[in-house]
Amino acid sequence: MTSEAVPGPWTYDDYHVGWVCALPTEQTAAIAMLDQRHAGLPKPPNDNNTYTLGSVGKHSVVIACLPKGKIGNVSAATVATNMISTFPSIKFCLMVGIGGGIPPKVRLGDVVVSTPVGAFPGVVQYDLGKAHQGGTFERTGALNSPPNALLAALTMVESEHDLTGTQIPEYLKELEQKWPRLAPKYLRSESLKDQLFKANYDHISKSTADGRVVLIDDPEAEESDAEDDCRFCDTSQTVKRKPREMRVHYGLIASGNEVIKDSIFREKLNRDLGGQVLCVEMEAAGLAHNFPCITIRGICDYADSHKNKAWQAHAAAVAAAFAKELLDQVQASDVEREPTVKKVLSQIHDTVLQSDANIREVKRKMDRKEDVEILEWLTPVNYGPQQSDNSVNGKKAPASGFLAPRSSKTGSRLGRRCSVPAFLEQARQSSRIAFIYGNYRQHDEQKLDHLLKSLLKQLVQGQSSMPASLEVLYDKHNVRKTRASVEEVSATIHSISGLYSRIFIVFDALDELKETDGCRNRFLDEIFKLQAQYSAKLFTTSRFIPEIIERFEGSKTINIRAQDEDVRSFLDGKISQSAQLLQTHREMIKSEITKAVDGMFLLAQLHFQSVSTKKTLTKVKDALNSFSCGPKAYDIAYKKAMERIAGQDQDSKELATQVLSWITCARRVLKPSELQHALAVEENDVELNEENIPQVDDMVSVCSGLVTVDDKSGVIRLVHYTTQEFLDRTRDEWFPIAESEITMACVRYLSFDVFKGGFCKSRKEYEERLECNPFYGYASHNWGHHALMASMDGDQVIKDFLEGPAKLSASVQAIMVNKHPKRGHIEDISQMASAVPTAAYFGLSKMILALLEKGHPSDSRGIDGWTPLLYAARYGHEEVVKHLITRNDVELNSKDDDFGKTALSWATEEQNTAVVEVLLDKEGVDADCRDGRNDTPLLIAARKGHEAVVKLLLSKQCVDPNSTSYHDRTPLSLAAGNGNEAVVRLLLAMDTVDANRKNSYQRSTPLDYAVEGGHEAVVKLLLTKTRVTWAGRLLGSAASKGNERLLRLLVNSSAIPDREGKAQKVTVQATDKEDEYCSPSLPGQALPERTSLHWAVENGHLALVETLLQSGTAINAPRCTNRDYSVGRMQCYIEESQTAIHLAVDNGNKLMVSLLLDHGAEINDVFTCTTTSYWHLRARALAARRGKPFSRFEQVLSNMYPYPYDTYVPAKCDYRIDIVKQTAVHLAAKGGYRDVVALLLRRGAKAAVIP
Repeated sequence: MTSEAVPGPWTYDDYHVGWVCALPTEQTAAIAMLDQRHAGLPKPPNDNNTYTLGSVGKHSVVIACLPKGKIGNVSAATVATNMISTFPSIKFCLMVGIGGGIPPKVRLGDVVVSTPVGAFPGVVQYDLGKAHQGGTFERTGALNSPPNALLAALTMVESEHDLTGTQIPEYLKELEQKWPRLAPKYLRSESLKDQLFKANYDHISKSTADGRVVLIDDPEAEESDAEDDCRFCDTSQTVKRKPREMRVHYGLIASGNEVIKDSIFREKLNRDLGGQVLCVEMEAAGLAHNFPCITIRGICDYADSHKNKAWQAHAAAVAAAFAKELLDQVQASDVEREPTVKKVLSQIHDTVLQSDANIREVKRKMDRKEDVEILEWLTPVNYGPQQSDNSVNGKKAPASGFLAPRSSKTGSRLGRRCSVPAFLEQARQSSRIAFIYGNYRQHDEQKLDHLLKSLLKQLVQGQSSMPASLEVLYDKHNVRKTRASVEEVSATIHSISGLYSRIFIVFDALDELKETDGCRNRFLDEIFKLQAQYSAKLFTTSRFIPEIIERFEGSKTINIRAQDEDVRSFLDGKISQSAQLLQTHREMIKSEITKAVDGMFLLAQLHFQSVSTKKTLTKVKDALNSFSCGPKAYDIAYKKAMERIAGQDQDSKELATQVLSWITCARRVLKPSELQHALAVEENDVELNEENIPQVDDMVSVCSGLVTVDDKSGVIRLVHYTTQEFLDRTRDEWFPIAESEITMACVRYLSFDVFKGGFCKSRKEYEERLECNPFYGYASHNWGHHALMASMDGDQVIKDFLEGPAKLSASVQAIMVNKHPKRGHIEDISQMASAVPTAAYFGLSKMILALLEKGHPSDSRGIDGWTPLLYAARYGHEEVVKHLITRNDVELNSKDDDFGKTALSWATEEQNTAVVEVLLDKEGVDADCRDGRNDTPLLIAARKGHEAVVKLLLSKQCVDPNSTSYHDRTPLSLAAGNGNEAVVRLLLAMDTVDANRKNSYQRSTPLDYAVEGGHEAVVKLLLTKTRVTWAGRLLGSAASKGNERLLRLLVNSSAIPDREGKAQKVTVQATDKEDEYCSPSLPGQALPERTSLHWAVENGHLALVETLLQSGTAINAPRCTNRDYSVGRMQCYIEESQTAIHLAVDNGNKLMVSLLLDHGAEINDVFTCTTTSYWHLRARALAARRGKPFSRFEQVLSNMYPYPYDTYVPAKCDYRIDIVKQTAVHLAAKGGYRDVVALLLRRGAKAAVIP
């Protein structure tokens, strides 16, 4: 039977499904499965493929085969690339053909379909990776997962198989009827024997004349010989299996560039991939790298030496039949929603380009597991996506200079984002850049500590290794699961900033940073401090807000606006897509709008939206004449937009009002799917009516240009910050009952029957719930907040919800998982949620009274072990706290299970001053209680700088002002170390506060910590109350920070070193007694203190060095250091004695050398470096202790004492094995500093060898 091609007006854009085959046999089977075969289309000259066009059910299909003899991943990718270039509307590809099965699960004639398994996406390229020494092979990279439309169809196919069985036999019967010539070869016959030989039994090709057998050992042997079957193989070596029907398997396919004919290799490959492999083949990875595709393989052999062609035709037929069955289940609407392959590849290309740019930017990516953990602990916030998005937008939008269009009169910030990426690219080439993008909807993520942590994270990412200062900070807090304070983060930023020659900090949209809590000013204070000490530049964009202008008084500012031609170009594009009326009067519209908007793109967009709906020239002119200018232009434009919305048909008006009210009032930005589900909720529904879900395009279009969807960030939002401001100011006019409607939508959604099972028992179940119910997360976290705003906390619907433990537990679980993302709050949950703790969490005071009156317990714990009082105190719900502490059954000092904090500790931690006052006035509240890290409320308040709370606590006699923390720090020590000046004043005013107390941990006073933190104002306060007991340490600390003002302050306060350079010494006396030993770190000689001069010279602070020298600091005082190092198993100890001139020369700092020489530095002082082997020390110690010859113990030393850290050496022992002496000129020559060598020789340095 033949099949005639069906003529028709087919075009390249009509075909949405690609079907790729590797062999002619596979192509024949594919063509035989077509319901209709279409007439061919002319090919482009650069396309070498040959195509068969047709349809399967409702899908138009393009079939292509690899060139004869060209198999493998590369050939498959080439064919597919040409296909999508010629047929640009293809949404996905099917890779259909034959493959080798992995026994025992898979048999000949079965079908294997690639689907994701564990970490694998369905297809894994087994020969892509790195070969390591020792024969190991590391697979690298990842392949694409099949598209969602196909995975959804596979689910339906699998269900149909369970219900009615597969359609493959019917399709094979149709093949026999339509193509009888193919039946003998492609249908299963009795001649096809399914023989699986044991893995250790090789194929026998033939017998020799003398009866011997010949084994096939050539992996490239031809298979074209039809006689090459297993007639000579021993059938007793086959694996005995029960007969069964063909099956379809779903799982992992391994793809490579070689034919596998080795059972041993096959089994090893399967083991290496976790025992999950069902099939091996040679082409799928070529498509799966980038193409949206699925691979279908009919099993024709077992990838062993017995491999032959007997089953190939039948295997190709069953694979093609399954592909047809799959396409029958793929919905046309699902295909329409899938992006074209061409678009997917374009996105991948863009991503690769961006990744390449990022790789060039960073010398070494910190991808060690430990580094990633530290950076994620610091902050998960990443401004990379915004920067990438704005870089793309910046290439498309017109720009002039660093800043994009901006108006001082109206406060416009529109179009500015195209400028920031351009600036970054210029600065990135030679300096470290950190950037932050302000966002008015991300206030919780843009508090001071988050901003500083993001800045620190970006500075650290520019380093080749993790800085020690951040590792120390991480180690300090990670053990106790605490967070670094603002002061600690700021200090770490300062320490790391010194590693860069220049730093650029870019803050886009500074005006969108919340100022009600002082965040913006405090952030600028921190940055200005950084600028004072380091070469840091701040580049920011903002609307012209008086408070911001005042902070930048005297700084360079640029007011850049859009050029008229930019606005006209923008309008040209809009008009070209509009009705003929607007196109006819193009110039008039462009001129009038350009004149009215004064360089503001958003205003141009709003004005054009107003004009675009007009149907007559008169109305167009009226609209153009109605445009306003000046500071009220935006408000007028927004009001007109709202009026246009009100003038739409009822359905459009209602949808627009709902969308705008949700976006305006939501507590965070929403994803389109979240908002779709929220809008679909209706009263009395027990499940979501999916037919009630609005389309995203409709949600945007009815809002008259006020709403947009960000493709990059995946959120639906208002077009601009000024839009949010306008709707916030006028929400009572447009959305008077929005909060109550949102509350009801959240509660009704959470009351659906899908949540009646309560909390999920596993992480997988919970993740599936989130995925299937997009609005679940937002509704769970925020229903109570909206109820509070709507004054609905006494509503019966809410009460009913709170008293339904199962559905309430499902809601609370989402909160707990977010609250403790790394804890086991999935599997560990063992009790239902309670009504009162949940109401207390949200601050629903009226509801709590109603619940308590009904008999609910007032001190019950939630599923995370917190009581209602703890929740209310932490989150600042004063009225709830007042209600609860009047109850006799409420334990006032109960602690949470996570941090061991009481209600007072939590209120102090979160600076809820009103709650602290209420609790302190309540008899029975322990004002000096200790939490899990041994902190009292006063210690917490002092560390955090909560002045008002400290004042309240100090007013209580039971509060100890000298209480100590886990590290033996007092409140004064913590406040001083964190620079909390106001708190330090309060504490110093207390007569009982000891300002000179040293902690046992580091023997440091509050003054030490203040100097270490660089807090000049606090140091001034403490110097009025403090004895300076270790001046050199203070000056060294100030010098190491490069803080000249602080150093001068200490010098002027008589905190100066000995004028003769005689610092405190540690001396160990020699002894003749063999049982008395000294540590090798104190080798019987005095070790001078490391002075502030050494610190300043080593860090290159010229001004500080000059200050110290003018104060009389001894210039030639030696600095002795000691350190350990290892080479193989040899552990050594090094002592070095250097003066300031040695340090300056060792750094190659010519200016510093010259300054020191001008102030009398001894140019020929000898620098001594002494190296000692710890094993040598141990040998001498043992010899001396046991009275034995040294050589006997030296021979067996390595076996007896491999880690001799506890060595003690008689003080008289000569333990030094290597002594190096050098002068400054020797050091300069060794370092290659020619100009320093020349300077030293001119000033009288001696170049002779030192004996």
